Amino acid sequence: MKKVLISGYYGFGNTGDEAILSAMITSLRSEIPNIDITVSSFHPHETEAGYGVKAIPRSIKDIRRTLRKSDLFISGGGGLLQDVTSGRSLAYYCLLLILARVERVPVMIYGQGIGPIKRFFSKFLVKLAISGCNVIAVRDEGSKRVLEKIGVRREIVVTADPALLLKPVRVSRLAGVKRPAIGFALRAWPGIDFTRIAKAADEVADRFDASVVLIPFHGSRDRSVAEQVAGRMVRKALVIDDVELPSETLGVIGELDALVGMRLHSTIFAAVQGVPFVPVAYDPKVEEFASSVGALQPIACKDITSDTLIPRIEKLLGLNGGFAYSVEGLRMRARHNAVLAKHLLKERRILGIRFDALEMDEAAAIIEGYIAEKKPHLVVTLNAEMMVTAGNDEGFRSVLKKADLLVPDSIGIVWAGRLRARVPGIDMVDELAKRAALRGHRVFMIGAKQDVVEEAAAELQRRYPGLKIVGARCGYFSKREEKQVVDEIRQASPDILFVGLGMGKQEKWIAKHLYYLNVPVCLGVGGSFDVIAGKVKQAPVWIRQAGLEWLYRLLQQPTRLKRMLALPKFVFMVIRERRLY
Repeated sequence: MKKVLISGYYGFGNTGDEAILSAMITSLRSEIPNIDITVSSFHPHETEAGYGVKAIPRSIKDIRRTLRKSDLFISGGGGLLQDVTSGRSLAYYCLLLILARVERVPVMIYGQGIGPIKRFFSKFLVKLAISGCNVIAVRDEGSKRVLEKIGVRREIVVTADPALLLKPVRVSRLAGVKRPAIGFALRAWPGIDFTRIAKAADEVADRFDASVVLIPFHGSRDRSVAEQVAGRMVRKALVIDDVELPSETLGVIGELDALVGMRLHSTIFAAVQGVPFVPVAYDPKVEEFASSVGALQPIACKDITSDTLIPRIEKLLGLNGGFAYSVEGLRMRARHNAVLAKHLLKERRILGIRFDALEMDEAAAIIEGYIAEKKPHLVVTLNAEMMVTAGNDEGFRSVLKKADLLVPDSIGIVWAGRLRARVPGIDMVDELAKRAALRGHRVFMIGAKQDVVEEAAAELQRRYPGLKIVGARCGYFSKREEKQVVDEIRQASPDILFVGLGMGKQEKWIAKHLYYLNVPVCLGVGGSFDVIAGKVKQAPVWIRQAGLEWLYRLLQQPTRLKRMLALPKFVFMVIRERRLY
């Protein structure tokens, strides 16, 4: 079960943000069936009841407690990182991003709109917070430009607003209303004149003999705007004030004949349902979306008059439903947000090498699938020394990139990948041997001295009665003997091949002979045979759990010091890659 924590402007009654959350939850559950979602919300009980998820308060204390149990932190949707409406909220969301990094939880920016960011300190804070995110997915090109302008040098993926995927619930709120029905989705903003808007709405109603429908998008704030406009109109207007779910608001907009949309998500709701709309630009995000779907040129909120509205509405109504918006491409990009989240839960990328973010049971299940396929696969238990070696050895780097499965072996990889558990090679051998005994899989072991590999094979058979070991051969052979060794393994026809020839050499050797060997699972196991045979003492459990096995082995074998120096070098390389120095 993958645990995901979502943070955003949720529980405040903002229809746009709630639409984002609803669509996110649906998309994530569709892509990741075993997902456990928790949402930080201003009203946790309402969020739990409305979306069928766990919810927690927005306090730093509650979020930090939940982060410690999470596999992924999503900063989700909306315009969270902007300082036009509030610098305090920007600081809050940046703090959460930094906190997730402190807790070593992978972080994703999920289809967010970024900016405007006007203050110098806000730009610095956003750059600091967002540069450490694992995946940065923004909803439009304008957001990408904002991040690039403030100096974010990480890869930025342009997706789309998650709300594009929301499905409507028809509530028939406009049944019996005189047609055409013209909707207005307005908000308070500097330059807004409610009297002028009321007059424009009256003239629109008179010109088209239409009904005016006012649709609040942000609880009491927008409801106050709608009521003030309706109160100043001569014609009677309908105020939609008791719709609870964003999908229902989507349904209401779908019943309109045209919309005057100041709220971004009102225009999104109109576009996805083919309802013609006049965008009102109070923020660059409205202009960005209108341009992306081929809508009419937006008008400024201070310019809402009958002279600007009537020609536009007349044009839209005159098309008789023939106005098509370019939304399918955006919807595909919106779906990609959840795909990126799924990949982030399952894999990481460090120093240009992709590896799988799996725990032991997950990795073993995948390996069993490889055996069922009966096709050759290379499995690597990845450690920091391998990563450093790959930086200097292009041949080895190529082998790692082509491996079918790379699991996190060392504490260095766990740290760099912000993982919660590692999959040590020695434990992988033990787990696969146990499963092989239960399922009748055949095992071949090659590596170490002959007496050591034979003792290791005998020990595994003692632990797991019925284990079929079809070969146990030493790892000391000449180039001239290599073909004979490979033929011996091929003829034994194992399902699993454990290769203990030493880090780097064993992976290259497997890669060289992989397809001729035709063994479903080939795994490099380093010095595991020495440990299993009792020649080298394994670190106590508490030392392994503390991530200090490297120190224990160094004390046992001081000659490993040169190899151990790869760890600080690896740490430096990772920090340099993340540009955190």
